[in-house]
Amino acid sequence: MTSSNAKILLALLGIGLVVAAIFLVARPKNESIKSLQAEVADLQTRYDDLCEKEARKDEIIAETKKFNEEFDEVLVDYPADLNQESFVMFLKGTEEAQEYTNVTVGLPRPSTFYVLGQGSAAEGATVDDESEDEQYVVETVAYTIGYNGSYEGLKDYLAYIENYKYRMNLSTLAIAYDSEAETPDKECSGTVTLNAYSVSGPDRTPDKPSVDVKEGKDNIFADVNGGSRASTSFDEDEGASIAVAHNVVVNLGNANSDTASGIIVASNESDESTYVTSSANSVEDLKFTISEKDGKNYVKYEIGSNSYETEVLSNNVTIYVKSSGRVDSNDKNGVNVSIDNTSSLSVYIKVTDDDSSSPRFNLGSKTGVVKVY
Repeated sequence: MTSSNAKILLALLGIGLVVAAIFLVARPKNESIKSLQAEVADLQTRYDDLCEKEARKDEIIAETKKFNEEFDEVLVDYPADLNQESFVMFLKGTEEAQEYTNVTVGLPRPSTFYVLGQGSAAEGATVDDESEDEQYVVETVAYTIGYNGSYEGLKDYLAYIENYKYRMNLSTLAIAYDSEAETPDKECSGTVTLNAYSVSGPDRTPDKPSVDVKEGKDNIFADVNGGSRASTSFDEDEGASIAVAHNVVVNLGNANSDTASGIIVASNESDESTYVTSSANSVEDLKFTISEKDGKNYVKYEIGSNSYETEVLSNNVTIYVKSSGRVDSNDKNGVNVSIDNTSSLSVYIKVTDDDSSSPRFNLGSKTGVVKVY
């Protein structure tokens, strides 16, 4: 080999070593540097964001607390699940003390409607069991109900849904009216499609239905104390017996009378310490709250800031309203009654001698079983 050929080979070898160094060392190093620079840029962006949040720490904590409170306020409008037992008790409540009967009811299984943080669920989609406990999952079910009853009973049914403790909505309502029906409780019939929703997730506890029928009874349709449900609803005498024996009496008279207050509510007419009164010549809001505490039932009545509470020792709550006709056009007092009944007792109200053209008594919102005669 000549010296010139040797020099050429050495030159080519040198070039090869340079190219190899570029591809095997310099290029990977350059790519590594670019990757680190991109990572540093991401970290810098996150660092800047965290620094900005740190500067607004108190504001963010306050906003988070507010949003959580608002979220909790919405959650209470929905149960934690859609168990059929609770819906059966709901249906029972629609029938009690109303001229309304659920003739047929479909009980389909609920389906996933929405997963908070993920959006609407596809039809037939399921939620991962491992992550379900950490998510708020909205389920829905559509109940198809065939009914018959009176027109007033149907209005009471719609009011019952509106005032029910959980949010529901009617998607369809079909009404057929029979003007020749022999009894009022058969004059309306049709179908209702009722949508119900639930939200399950962290700290959500399903309701446990309370069934007020003791075990081991010969007749499961009898009242909890042995009588039939019909015998305790005062239907036979249209509530006349309430005037004889009652838990609360409401006297409604002329507010301009010099002898007594226009409105007197009492659990014992001979004991003025139980009185809640009003002399205002206007319609007053009279609220009744029936609740259970430590195994005992109580009724509380209140007008404005004045109230009185007494224990209920009977099997239901009876309210006797002794009204009267208007004396003249200046006689304007009366009561707008609301009833919040969270107990297992039924509430029956007998109203007598009310003014036919301008009643002093008006029943507004109500929850639980309530019937007026």
